[in-house]
Amino acid sequence: MRIIHIVDRFDKINFGIWNAAIFGSDYLLATYGIESVLWHPISDFKYPLNIATYSTDFAKISIDLLITEQQLQPSKDIIVTHGCWQFPTRLGRALQKKGFRWIYVPHGMLEPWSMQHKRWKKWLYFKLVENRLSKQANVVRAVGAAEQQNLHKVFGKSVVLVENGVKIPATVPQKQIAPIRFLFMARLHFKKGIVPLVQAWHQVMKDQQHLQLVIAGPDEGELTAIQPFFTDNIQYVGAVYGEEKKQLLATSHYYVLPSLSEGFPVSVLEAMSYGCIPIITEGCNFSTVFHQKLGYQIESNVASIATIFQNILHKDFDADLSNRNAHFIAEKYCEAFIGEQLYNLYSKL
Repeated sequence: MRIIHIVDRFDKINFGIWNAAIFGSDYLLATYGIESVLWHPISDFKYPLNIATYSTDFAKISIDLLITEQQLQPSKDIIVTHGCWQFPTRLGRALQKKGFRWIYVPHGMLEPWSMQHKRWKKWLYFKLVENRLSKQANVVRAVGAAEQQNLHKVFGKSVVLVENGVKIPATVPQKQIAPIRFLFMARLHFKKGIVPLVQAWHQVMKDQQHLQLVIAGPDEGELTAIQPFFTDNIQYVGAVYGEEKKQLLATSHYYVLPSLSEGFPVSVLEAMSYGCIPIITEGCNFSTVFHQKLGYQIESNVASIATIFQNILHKDFDADLSNRNAHFIAEKYCEAFIGEQLYNLYSKL
């Protein structure tokens, strides 16, 4: 068996999608000998991966040539497309017509808020193309429980839930007493709520020198909007990867994501696995955080975020809650746990 993951972009902006797409590949290879390949358009972006990659101009190459060149076999290879609105859906359906099994993974792009953004353009394309093609998939995979409920309304019983997961750190570091670090690690896009976050920080935390807000992620147009609110205890570090990212997670105490809409954000899982206490919205689609009392719920506006900041400002950092977050993720979202679910899904196909 071989798993072909297809994404529409391989770059730092789309890191969350392609990184989530290939999660579990190491486990499947080591445990069951199942190889995975990441297909993406030609890109100058460089990032070390443990799986094979293939890139070409998918708009120009023929399906038959693609099958021959990549030695695809319907009896052995499963096609998994990630995201909506681009060529992966069309390619997935074209390969399915050739006899391949196809798994369609929207990654939150069909969530209600996302469908309202650029509403008419998406509505028209969904009606004419995306809906017609995606409903032919053998399986639709939801990456979070809330997304599964919404996708059921479109695809019915063909929706299978296999949540995103993360690689668990070998050890969870003890958090330093000071400074207390709040981390935002996502694209600087208006959907992620970075502007109200910085405004709330400026309103409540600007004079608290024992506190620090670190903003990590590639800019998608919001950096100029937040810079006027920067204070001495705000630091923007850009996109981070590898050891730099691990160090940042290890030395952070809280993870803040005031997002309007997500599929199921891996960044929240990563932060929790390092003992960061999450401060997230309902739009992050991870209500377990609230039900299990693992973190704080906010709305994506200045008043709501400022209220939580005021609350935290007068509390000591809860080391027990930090440890409970790390243990929870290590048990429920580790590679072995999610990898077994992926194996069962692929085996049934």
